[in-house]
Amino acid sequence: MNRLFKIALYACLFSAGLCLLAAVGFRLWPKHEYRLPPEQTVRERFEKNRADYIRFVARLERDQSGHNFVIDTEGKVGIDGVHSRLVPEYRDLIRKIGAKDVTIREDGSIEFALYGFGCAICSDSYMGGRYVPRVRRMDASSDWEQTTVISLDSAKLPQNNGAVATGLYVVPLETEWFIYRLEYQE
Repeated sequence: MNRLFKIALYACLFSAGLCLLAAVGFRLWPKHEYRLPPEQTVRERFEKNRADYIRFVARLERDQSGHNFVIDTEGKVGIDGVHSRLVPEYRDLIRKIGAKDVTIREDGSIEFALYGFGCAICSDSYMGGRYVPRVRRMDASSDWEQTTVISLDSAKLPQNNGAVATGLYVVPLETEWFIYRLEYQE
């Protein structure tokens, strides 16, 4: 009986320790991932890889997949959540740019997510480069209307309940290019 009690006690202590470790890890990991860099860091990365961004946009405009799809770091184009295809040229360009993913919106705008974090049950926050063509598809529904701001610093953006309000905020770089910050609060 004494031996059975010890085994049960050790199992309970092990389980409690594992739960505590998971809780601490869950609290620390998003805080580390969720920090966005200063706007200047994104601007410098854009300038450094400007030619690759332009080449990527030109290649995407020739793509027959249409609009409203996401490309991951492996170059896999997720068209409708079920069907996908691998495009090695996209993989190479994403790696050169250093993007987490590339999102092509229905209106033809393209977002190159360089930093950020999001999940199904938490708030999303992304930052990167954004391309908006001069001629946009007007018949397309717009997922996010961009709001031009002076700075992407959290303190200078609209607030809601102590956090940056949901929205797509942009700072212009050139005629069709922007640094963006996408916030979606759950």
